[in-house]
Amino acid sequence: MSRPAASYWMLGAGGMGVGPLALHLRSAGHEVAAWDDGGAGPMRSLLEAAGIRFTRDPWADGLSPSVVGHSTAVRPGHPLRALAADRGAELVRRGELLARVAAGKRLVAVCGSHGKTTTCGLVIAALEAAGADFGYVLGGLFRDPAQPPARASSGDWLVAEVDESDGTIGAFAPDITVAVNLDWDHPDYYRTEADLERVFADLFRRTRSLILVPVESARLRRLAEGAAARVMTVGPGGDFDLRDLGSTHAWSDVALGGLWPESRHRLPVAGAFNRANAGLALAVAQHVAGRLGAEPLGRWSGIRRRQDTLLDQPGLRVVADYAHHPTEIAALLGLLRETSPGRLVVVFQPHRHTRTRQYAAAFRDALAAADRVLLLPVYAAGEQPVEGGTSDRLMPEGGGAFRLVADRADLPALLREATEGVGATVAFVGAGDIDRDARAFAASQADLAAATRGRLSPATVLRRGEPLARRVTLGVGGAAAWYAEPADAADLAELLRAARATGLPTFVLGRGSNLLVPDEGYPGLVLHLDAARWGHVKPAGGRRLRVGGGARLKEVCGVAARLGVSGLEFLEGIPGTVGGSLRMNAGAMGSWIFDRVVSVSWLDAAGVRREAGREAFRAGYRDCPELRDAVVLEAVLEGDGEPGPEAVRARMAELADRRRASQPRDPSAGCVFRNPEGGKAGALIDAAGLKDAAQGGARVSPVHANFIVNDGAATAADVVALMRRVRREVESRHGVRLDPEILVLGRDWEEVLR
Repeated sequence: MSRPAASYWMLGAGGMGVGPLALHLRSAGHEVAAWDDGGAGPMRSLLEAAGIRFTRDPWADGLSPSVVGHSTAVRPGHPLRALAADRGAELVRRGELLARVAAGKRLVAVCGSHGKTTTCGLVIAALEAAGADFGYVLGGLFRDPAQPPARASSGDWLVAEVDESDGTIGAFAPDITVAVNLDWDHPDYYRTEADLERVFADLFRRTRSLILVPVESARLRRLAEGAAARVMTVGPGGDFDLRDLGSTHAWSDVALGGLWPESRHRLPVAGAFNRANAGLALAVAQHVAGRLGAEPLGRWSGIRRRQDTLLDQPGLRVVADYAHHPTEIAALLGLLRETSPGRLVVVFQPHRHTRTRQYAAAFRDALAAADRVLLLPVYAAGEQPVEGGTSDRLMPEGGGAFRLVADRADLPALLREATEGVGATVAFVGAGDIDRDARAFAASQADLAAATRGRLSPATVLRRGEPLARRVTLGVGGAAAWYAEPADAADLAELLRAARATGLPTFVLGRGSNLLVPDEGYPGLVLHLDAARWGHVKPAGGRRLRVGGGARLKEVCGVAARLGVSGLEFLEGIPGTVGGSLRMNAGAMGSWIFDRVVSVSWLDAAGVRREAGREAFRAGYRDCPELRDAVVLEAVLEGDGEPGPEAVRARMAELADRRRASQPRDPSAGCVFRNPEGGKAGALIDAAGLKDAAQGGARVSPVHANFIVNDGAATAADVVALMRRVRREVESRHGVRLDPEILVLGRDWEEVLR
């Protein structure tokens, strides 16, 4: 790096731009902290697993970042940018910071209007197969969860996407430039199409060694004229033609669509754009490594949200794709027409108002390839609305097969109407939050009973449309698409594998404390380990107990008391199970369950059994990252003494009395908000005058202000509205932003509370 720094603070780290760069910096040995206004998500999980702490004030947490990298969504005037400036830190845009990282490397820069992330991932796969020593920064997530989106290396080479959308492309001087395509885009930043062309021509002139362009792109070939670097065309009849590579490789049939093995996650790859991307990647590997591996793309698993098949069952296929430019959409729908017989239904979410206004006619023409088109409101991506930049501009005269969906709650019914009684493919298309709609619809249509037929023992319970309100302590919420009580570990593993194969999200429900179920329910599989089969609590020698994932904490305390083992008394009043308490690192009265953990065994999301000692877990305040997607089978807990049964029972009674005096007895989910640094959420809510404040049937408890109780007729919407009010008034009064402690099932709090 040209300007190394010991410590970074990365703002907007939950996104696919800043997040991978933060991981690269951490992989290179730097101290990295992060912040994002979103809640839990796959990128946040990866960052936390890498030891990157999320904080709103790193200086208050004992860190001293000298460089603060930020996404374009964190705009001037943002309070955290102001904080960084006040602390004397240097503020740097994400692209500029990536350019600094790349300055000390031989950069392979992947650029273009669309397809950059897929092509970058293919380059990474080809270089790995060739045995090259290189680092990379991907602008997305691999489908393979074991493959991180960024990695540092001591070698000379770095592979990264460079982004033209905000002008930071001008900071790069690559060794190799891979130009995937160039279409007129980003009218919010570039005044004319010539301005956009100019930045690509300038990048080509700064390229030192090699420029790779598709043979069919006359525009890119023209812009590369006069560059000092060698210009190589890739594709049929070009300088690098896959057909000239012979038949010695497993990928040699790429021209026929056999680039990678069949998988439920991927569409057939007959599309010309996939072949072109593969050719560009293999050309990079040939140049950098001087060779191609025996199967240079044989292990390629794809990128999330790119041609994802979320459901594929008789009569219905559900696909999600990130396409957000007319050219991408036309290519995707053409591919779907080739490979998916039956009716083609497209749900499209335009991305940015300026792009919608610029390409309204082109979007309309591209979408016309579908039999039905459902148009969602524009995903603004931080933009203010502009005249002519709304979804109704995409409607053809008379409407035809197009329909506006003003309220997303209407979408499921519209999709049922569009697909009922016919074989159909439903494609969810867009770069915003439409992925949530896609997964919810796929989950609602998945037939888990069919996927597990003949594979589960008769003792396993599997039901569709299970009401959840009666299974959670707050007593509100809708139904789960699927609900199961597995009889044993083999059935549990089968359910997890089947859910994964059908695209169903999963959630493990214990006694339902610390959880809000939305009124619309959960579009996935809820697993419950019932106490009769999973609730064992057994002595394990000395002061240790072996406890099942479905064991109630009250039962754990009772057995410990009978044995005279102390140290577990604090768990007695927590209305949860062992599995849920480990997932959330449950605590009370100044103690945490992971203080008592010796080891844990669990099944991961793929149904594979794992076991590890306490040292493998980074349990923190109300969270254990390693168990977020796990189903706890059992754990070994250890007390700290053997004072005798009477002394243990006396201590349990003392704590129970304190709990009864300080906590409400009405239905609740426990403490709603996390305690902020150096303070108590309940005290802040009380000081804001919000005790006994109500919304519908939900009320701030007059006993403890950090509890929201159900007066008997509350809905989840009532609880959310009251949380929103509490959060807003506490921040207005005290300048402290409260973050939820309870979970919201299947959703993200920042989306729910906005």
